[in-house]
Amino acid sequence: MKSNRKHPIAILGLPLHSLTADQAVEAIDELLIAGGTHQVCPVNLDVWLNALADAHLHRIMSGSSLVVPDGMPLVWASKLMGCPLSERVTGVDLVPGLAELSARKGYKIFLLGGKPGVADRCADLLRVNFPGTNIVGTYSPDEANLIRMDHSSILERIHAVKPDILLVAFGNPKQEKWIWMHRKKLGVGVAMGVGGSFDMLVGDTCRAPRWIQRSGLEWAMRMMQEPARLAPRYMRDFAGLCRHLPFALMAAWMQRPYLGPTRVTTAVTPQVMHVYVHGKLSVSVAEQILQAAAQAIERGLVMVAHLQNARQITASGLGVLMEARRRLLEVGLSLSLAGLSLKTRFLLYAWCALPLFDEWQPAINRGKPIAGAESLAHLELGLSAEPKALPVQTRSNG
Repeated sequence: MKSNRKHPIAILGLPLHSLTADQAVEAIDELLIAGGTHQVCPVNLDVWLNALADAHLHRIMSGSSLVVPDGMPLVWASKLMGCPLSERVTGVDLVPGLAELSARKGYKIFLLGGKPGVADRCADLLRVNFPGTNIVGTYSPDEANLIRMDHSSILERIHAVKPDILLVAFGNPKQEKWIWMHRKKLGVGVAMGVGGSFDMLVGDTCRAPRWIQRSGLEWAMRMMQEPARLAPRYMRDFAGLCRHLPFALMAAWMQRPYLGPTRVTTAVTPQVMHVYVHGKLSVSVAEQILQAAAQAIERGLVMVAHLQNARQITASGLGVLMEARRRLLEVGLSLSLAGLSLKTRFLLYAWCALPLFDEWQPAINRGKPIAGAESLAHLELGLSAEPKALPVQTRSNG
């Protein structure tokens, strides 16, 4: 089954992948085959608000290999923004899918977190429901903050069994920060925060019927079960959505639809890969932008995306830039933006994406002219028009 993992959609500041639950499991299989350690993040409305309030968490989520919408409001928002996501993909749905994948391919799974005894019961349930599921360990450490946790003990248990998939039920934002903190030490192929999925799977928390889930009202049934804890949270989430979504829609509607030719050009200086977007920044230029990012990684260059000639920016186009940024950050490089008009700045601010790119803008804006303009190497990638040679600029901000 083919997935669309490499082209996320930027929805309210996060690069969400438009996948079904089955496609998400296949995408995780692809990450395991690719090698390395990858973080997977299911995102609901509360997780999204936590990310906007915590810059470190926001960058963790944006730097994850796979981010899926674990909340119907995010799916509804994507439809209003013109780039609809396929469906809601919850952590509690992914856990059984990964158990089935384990039974089919032999991947080893470790269940970490949850209340005492819940991870063990969840492991027994998955083994019964999916014969052949290879769960190699469970552990529920004492509840403590990140500073007081016994990290070495947890890592020793993980290293002893060498799992391929690590499911962490510490709750957000603790689980995402813990995975990110130890991502280079875990030695696992995929690590995913699953929140309260173990409790739901074993029946300690009742899940809504399927028709209620599809209607987007599962939150109401959960609030009826835990009103003291969830009612204030859901009120905060609803208020946050009402505060951010109108600005996001206004910024999108302020852009005039652009139907003219679109092209991407690049210019290479000794330290910077400059990428110029002419026309419409959308998924149609994904191949060119990601190819430029790959060349920047190969040469060890930082990347600057110039948007002064971008006539329209879509959520899918911004998602491509966020994917290029993620790939560059993985190898210690960066993606910055330049040539931002007031309207583009407002768009990025309203779409909650400006903090992800603004850390390098002061350096760009104060950049000195690069001598030897004749040394710039230009490459133009035409999409809707015949290739035209652009004049080599005599100065470049980098």
